[in-house]
This record gives sequence, C-alpha cells and structure tokens, in this order.
Amino acid sequence: MRGLALRAISGRLVYGAVVILAALLAVDASKATIAKQIGAILLATVAVVFAELYSDIIGAMIRERRRPRWREVIDMTTQLGSLVLAAVPPLVLTLLAIGGVVSVDTAASLSVWLLVGLLFAFGFAAARMAGGSIIGSAVGASLLLGLGLAMVMFKIAAMH
Repeated sequence: MRGLALRAISGRLVYGAVVILAALLAVDASKATIAKQIGAILLATVAVVFAELYSDIIGAMIRERRRPRWREVIDMTTQLGSLVLAAVPPLVLTLLAIGGVVSVDTAASLSVWLLVGLLFAFGFAAARMAGGSIIGSAVGASLLLGLGLAMVMFKIAAMH
C-alpha cells in the first residue's frame, strides 16, 4: 500500500504543486476573493496540463519520428492525472471558504502552506524511497523545497 501511494507521487504532481503555489502567491492576498483563488488554481492547472501534453506529443514525435497514434495521446493524457491532483487540496480549502467554514484569507494562507508542506513531504518520500536515512532525507527534502520555492519566486516575478 505504501509503495503504491508513493508511486502516485510523480514529478508531474510535484510540478503541478509548484505551478499552483506560484499562481496562488501571485494573487494579491489583500484582494483575494473566492473567484480569484479558484480562477488561479484552475487556470494554472489547465495551463500546465496543456503545456505538458504539448511537450509530450512533440517529444514523442521527435523520439519516434512519427505522429503519435490516438491511443498514445490518450495514454499521455491519462498520465497527466497526477498533475491535476495537486489542485485538489487548495480547491477543497477554497470550497470551505464558500461554505463559510473558513475565511477567504484563511483558505488562501492554508492552501499556500499546505502546498509547501506537500512539496517537502514529496521530497522526503522520494529520498526515503531512494534509500536515504531519515536525517538525510529531511535535509535533501529541505534543499529540494528551497529549489521549488526558488522556482515559484521566478514564476511570480515573470508574472508581474
């Protein structure tokens, strides 16, 4: 069970989390609305799914020296499902704001911190699967998180 759960943590899920985190941070917290948060999450997710699919198709054409068959395109598309999973936690928190359980600001802050925590957890799990010790995995996950957050800052800078 643990192995199956950890295999679900693909590079695409991590990439999706980084892109969604950047989109959420780009939304001005003082002017955050539910619509802006949902828009940022969904637009970032759709954009990265299409970019990944486009990249996969072009890469397959170059590698295989032919156009991918319809079934291959379907397979490529289904592999992007893990990327979409990164949008679920922030969307759930935003839905809680719609329901009045938390404020919009709280949902935005929790979404950001949850994604940061998940990025650390993904890095830690990957390092452990690669045979790292608990301490080594935590250090490695911290370094990877720093790299991920640097990418987020670059994406935000590029958006402004």
